[in-house]
Order: sequence, then C-alpha cells, then structure tokens
Amino acid sequence: MKLLTHERQWRGGETVVAFGMFDGVHEGHARLMRTANELAALHDLTSVVYTFSSHPMATFAPDRVPPQLETRSEKVRTIAQLGVDVAVLRPFDRAYAALSPEEFVRSFAEALHPRHVVIGFNYSFGCKGAGKAEDMIRLGKAFGFETHVVPEVQIDGLPVSSTRIRAAVGEGDMEEAEKLLGRPYALCGVVEHGKQLGRRLDFPTANLRWDRSKALPPKGVYAALAFVRGTWYMAAVNIGEHPTAPGGRMTVEANLIGYEGGEFYGCHMRLLLCRRLRAEKKFDSLEALREEVMRNRMQTVAYFQEKATEA
Repeated sequence: MKLLTHERQWRGGETVVAFGMFDGVHEGHARLMRTANELAALHDLTSVVYTFSSHPMATFAPDRVPPQLETRSEKVRTIAQLGVDVAVLRPFDRAYAALSPEEFVRSFAEALHPRHVVIGFNYSFGCKGAGKAEDMIRLGKAFGFETHVVPEVQIDGLPVSSTRIRAAVGEGDMEEAEKLLGRPYALCGVVEHGKQLGRRLDFPTANLRWDRSKALPPKGVYAALAFVRGTWYMAAVNIGEHPTAPGGRMTVEANLIGYEGGEFYGCHMRLLLCRRLRAEKKFDSLEALREEVMRNRMQTVAYFQEKATEA
C-alpha cells in the first residue's frame, strides 16, 4: 500500500475514494473499504482511503480527544491489511477545517480524480461538518464522480461505533471489542525494563512501553497473544500497579508461555488482548501471588485451547 500525507501527492490516474475518520477501523469502516476495493476492481481503478493523521479534536480541544483505539501506525497497518491500494493521512489544521463543503470536494476531486466516492450514512464534511451525504451526492454530480452511501452496520442489533468499542474496552469486555473491531484489541510498543518482580517469582515478564494515548482496559489479568521477535506466544498479561509489591507506575506486563529464554529489551511487541481473566487484587504474600500467576497461565492456555476447538 502506498502512503501519502496529502492528496496532492497522488500522481496516478482515476480512483475510488473511501472517506472517514476511521477511529479504530472497525467492522463498519471495513465495509466502506471493501466497497471501495470492489468498485476499484470492477472498473480497473485505484482504491484510496482518505483519512486524517490525527483526531480533529486535537486541533481545537486537545484535552477532549478521546482515548484512541489505534495509533497512527496501527491504523495504517489495519488499512493495508484490508487490501487498499493507497492511504492518504491528511494533516487536520484550522485552515483545512475552515473549508466549505464545496471547497473540500474540489480539493480532493482535482487531486485524486475520483470516479467513485464511498462514504458512511452519517458522514459529514467541510466547515463544522456542514456537508452531509446528500451534499456529497449533489457535489459528485458536479465534479464528475458517483457517490455510494454505505448503510449502518449493526452487530447484535446495535450500531457498530468507535464509542461502543471504547466502552467495551473500558469495561474489560475484550470479546465484545474483538467482535466489533473484527480482530482482537491490541497494545503495541517496545519492551523495557520493569521492577523485575517476575524474575523474583520465577516467571520473567516482558514490560511493554505502550502509547499513552491508547484506550487502556481496566486493571487486571488478560489472556492474550504476544508477537515479539518473529514469534507468537500465548501470554497472561497483567495491567496494573502490583498492589502486592507496591511502588512504581502503571505497567503492562506479558508473562509469555513457552518462552525459552533470551532478552527482548528494545524489541517491538504486539499484544492482542482476548479475555479478561480477573481484576487486579492484592495478595498476602509473593508466594500467594506466584500461585495465582501459575493459575492465570493455566487459564490462558485453557482459553486458547477452547478457542481452537471452536474454530
């Protein structure tokens, strides 16, 4: 997939463009992108996703930006996995936000040469979101493209939305989040040094330095999959502050099952959080904590064995 930071960087021919903020790239967003890919294949065009490099609220009210479901790099990765040809991650500034709906359409129409545009049923564009789906249809006729409006996507009788996913993550309902995203919720970052508590328990852990803009599930232990240095591991992941051995900041620690030694410091690690096993709790001793860690490891293995039999 080709990555652009401005629509004027496009040097190719005619396109199909899917528009959206794509916060989290959930199942509703994926339907837009698949529609764009299908139209591109049908008409021998290039599929383009047009989105922003940061949340629009970051320009006007940084303190009100919601916790992010994906970092910028994670969003690019997910879009690429959906088979899109080109992604435009446009900077969102005040001058851009002030464009009228018609000016907005003119800017991308002249640069990307769209023959088809794909938007969601509730998509808005232009200054203060004044442009709606019916305006894109009208302006498309003037600028030479056909507008396709994708209807609302529902799961379990309710609309799929980033707000709903954030609520699921905030409640620790990782299976609900996975259903809405179409994939497990991920935390990514570099492995760093921690308090070495795992070593004292004979279960060394990999401490993740994650992006603090991300939505973080509640404190507790999660059955997860960890990808580090080219290998997947089952992992019991602890998110919390270690009340049994207090001192230090919030940590995300992966207890890797099947790990055979060697250090991962400085390596990139991706954690897929699949199920919450328990809330954070304080134990009477490190030995009691050690027994619980063993129990959580067994629960993690049992969870993935159960999933494997269901597949």
